[in-house]
Amino acid sequence: MVQVSSNKACVLLSANTVDIREMPLSAVGKDDVMIKVESTGLCGSDLHNYSHGGVGTPITEPLILGHESAGTIVEVGSAITGFAVGDRVAIEPTMYCRKCHNCKTGKTNVCRSFRQASLAPTQGTLAQYYVCDADFAIKIPDAITWEEAGCIQPLAVAVQLAKRAKFAAGQTIAVFGCGPLGCLVMATARAYGVSKILAFDISQKRVDFAKKLWADYAVVSPKAVEGQDYAGWAQAFKTDALNAAGVDSWGVDVAIEASGAEPCMHAAMTFTRSGGTYVQAGLGRAVNSFPTFQIVAKELDVVGSVRYTSGCFKVAIDMMEQGKINLKPMVTAVFPLSRSKEALEAVRKGEDLKVVIMNQQV
Repeated sequence: MVQVSSNKACVLLSANTVDIREMPLSAVGKDDVMIKVESTGLCGSDLHNYSHGGVGTPITEPLILGHESAGTIVEVGSAITGFAVGDRVAIEPTMYCRKCHNCKTGKTNVCRSFRQASLAPTQGTLAQYYVCDADFAIKIPDAITWEEAGCIQPLAVAVQLAKRAKFAAGQTIAVFGCGPLGCLVMATARAYGVSKILAFDISQKRVDFAKKLWADYAVVSPKAVEGQDYAGWAQAFKTDALNAAGVDSWGVDVAIEASGAEPCMHAAMTFTRSGGTYVQAGLGRAVNSFPTFQIVAKELDVVGSVRYTSGCFKVAIDMMEQGKINLKPMVTAVFPLSRSKEALEAVRKGEDLKVVIMNQQV
C-alpha cells in the first residue's frame, strides 16, 4: 500500500473561489488503481463550474475540479492484472454504470446513471493523486508528453463526433467555432482523410491558428447588416464563403456547430448540402431558434454528439502515437497546480487555445 504524504488539490468553494488544499484520498479497492496525476487540461465546462459555483445547482461542499487528466499508476488493486505500477495512463472521467440499456448497447456516453469527475458530488482529477476503477484508465505510450496527455480526453470527444458525423475521405466539412473542440474536430477530420476543411470563428486569433494547422479556408464570421434576419445573413455568408473557398455552391458534406452560438446554428444548417449531415456539439443557451424547414427540405441528418464512447480514448491515443494528430501546438499555456486560479482566469480570458495544469507542481 502506497503511503501518500500529500494530496493537494484545486478545490472549488463557491463561484469564482478556489483554494489549493489537502484533500482526502479514497482507499484503493480490489478493482481500482491509484494514479499520480501529472497533467490536467482545462475546458469550458471547468470554467462554467468555476464561474457558477457548480453545474446546474451551486455546490454544497468543497469540490475538486478537473477531468482531462493523465498520470502514472502508483498502486493497483488486488484483482487487477492488466496494469502495473509505473504504467502511464489517461483517465476516463465519465464513469458509466455498464448495466443500463444504453451501456449495454454501446452508448456509454449517455449512460442513465453515469458519474462525472468534477460534476458534484463526484470529486475531480485536479489533484496530486486520484483513485478510480481500473476500467477507466487507458495506457499511453512514453512518446506522448504530459502536456499533450492533458488533451487526450477532449480529443476522444472529437473522435466520438467523427463517428457521429461519419467522417470519410473526400468529404468537405465546415466547422463553426475554432476553440479547442473545433480545432480537435479539424485535427481528427484530417486524420480521417477529409479533403477540405472550412473554419469560422469571431476571433481572428483563433481563425489564424486554425488556418495555420488544419483549415484550408478560415475567416472571421461576417456580421449581419441592420435589418437582416438569420436566413438572409446565413445565405449571404454561405455564398461568399463557398465561392472564396472554391467549394461547390451546393454546400458542404458535413457542418459541425462547435460554438453553441445561435447564429452559427443557422449558418451551419445553411452551409450543409442537401442530403448532408449537421452535427451539434457546441453548448450555449438551453433553447435556441432553429431552421427546421431546412432539415425537411434538404433531408438532412441532424445529430448531436456528447462525451465519448468505448474505444474513443484508444483511437485518440493511437492517432497521436502514429503522428496523425499533433497536439503540441494546441497547448499554449501551462500552469503549476499552485496557480490554478490563474489558469482558470486564462480560460475565461480566451486568449489561449488550450490551458494545461501540471498537477505535481505545487
